[in-house]
Amino acid sequence: MTTHERLRVTGVATAPVHRLPAPRAPSESDLGSRIRWKTPDAVVVEVLGEVDLCSVARLAAVLDEHLRARPGVLRIDLGQVWFLGAAGIRVLLRAHRHAEAVGVHLVVDPGRSRAAIRALELLDRLQG
Repeated sequence: MTTHERLRVTGVATAPVHRLPAPRAPSESDLGSRIRWKTPDAVVVEVLGEVDLCSVARLAAVLDEHLRARPGVLRIDLGQVWFLGAAGIRVLLRAHRHAEAVGVHLVVDPGRSRAAIRALELLDRLQG
C-alpha cells in the first residue's frame, strides 16, 4: 500500500496532486516534407504538419540539403502546415540568410495555411 492510499484509508485529507504535463515526444507524423518539383534551376518543397521544436530539425536538414545544391529558386510551400511555431520561424529565417549568402532566391509561400499566414504576418510586423 502506498502512502497516498494509507492516508486515504485513514481519512486524512490530502492536497490535490498537480502534475506537469509530460513533454511531447517527437512523432514521425508531426512533420512531413516532400519535393513537389525539382529541376536544376528550381526546387519546390512542400511542408506538411506541425513545424515546432520537436520536428524542426528535419525541416532544417531538408532546407540545408537543397540550399547546398544551389538551385536558382527554392520555394517552401507551407500550405499544408497546421502549426508554425517560433522554432519553425527561426529555421525559415536561417534558411533565408543562408540562401542570400549562396545566391539562391528563397520564396516562402504560406498557401492557405492560417497558421503559416499568421506567423509570417507577425514576423513582418516585428521586422517592420
